[in-house]
Amino acid sequence: MANDNQRVRLDLALKAMADTSIENSEEVIIKIITSLEAELGDNQKTIAEELQKIARQIEHTGMVDVAMDFKQRTTSAMMRLSMERRRGLRPPAIVPGAGAPSVANSATGTNTDSSLTVGASSRVASSAAPGSSVSARSSGVSAMPSVQAIGNTSASFAQNVRIEGTQVEYLVHPSRDVKADSRAFCDVLKGQRIWESAGGNICAIKFSTGPHVIIVEEVAFTCSVVLSVSNFEKTADDLESQGYQIVGSVPTPVGSASVFASDCGSKFALIARK
Repeated sequence: MANDNQRVRLDLALKAMADTSIENSEEVIIKIITSLEAELGDNQKTIAEELQKIARQIEHTGMVDVAMDFKQRTTSAMMRLSMERRRGLRPPAIVPGAGAPSVANSATGTNTDSSLTVGASSRVASSAAPGSSVSARSSGVSAMPSVQAIGNTSASFAQNVRIEGTQVEYLVHPSRDVKADSRAFCDVLKGQRIWESAGGNICAIKFSTGPHVIIVEEVAFTCSVVLSVSNFEKTADDLESQGYQIVGSVPTPVGSASVFASDCGSKFALIARK
């Protein structure tokens, strides 16, 4: 069964890295992590070692860039999962031996493991219309404040947020043709392409001064700026206590940045400063 699970996780990893939808691919990565927790326990070091093994398996197939991208995204996903659990946005890790089915069974259609369906239940809770009978609690996640409730105090939220030492790391440029825009930024504007995602639909351009530019397909466009902070978890706590919510992510050369949004639609991405 262990070998079956390993094969399924490798297949899921390749599926995630090939998916052009950032949201979908990150939920698949979360499923891989939670299935490892159900099998091995909530030991971050052990989980990280298993994810490294998957990355090496990908690398052995000749996809070195995909393996590197997988390492970066799983590191960010583990941080995101831990943070969301502390805030009650996801259920705690399943204890090994608690009767949860294997990831192999989930892949064949059983899919009764709550750790593997958490992404779906989160989406159900967040997409339920006002007045719907579907509640956050019945979906297995903690209740989120309503948009209306947040909106009533959005002005005071903005005034109360005080984050020190923030730096602009990347500007995000939406594109209908990433390769064409990349050539223009490099050949005409004399930038240097320093990074490209495994699928080639996202790349980063460096200039002599100023922040790097990340070119993304319009379908993956989520926000226009990526900021870095020295203490990501504290900053995330401060923002969420003031009504901001994590609504997505932006891939960067150093890992995924979390996109925060207010009820009025203001969005920006944050990443831990290296």
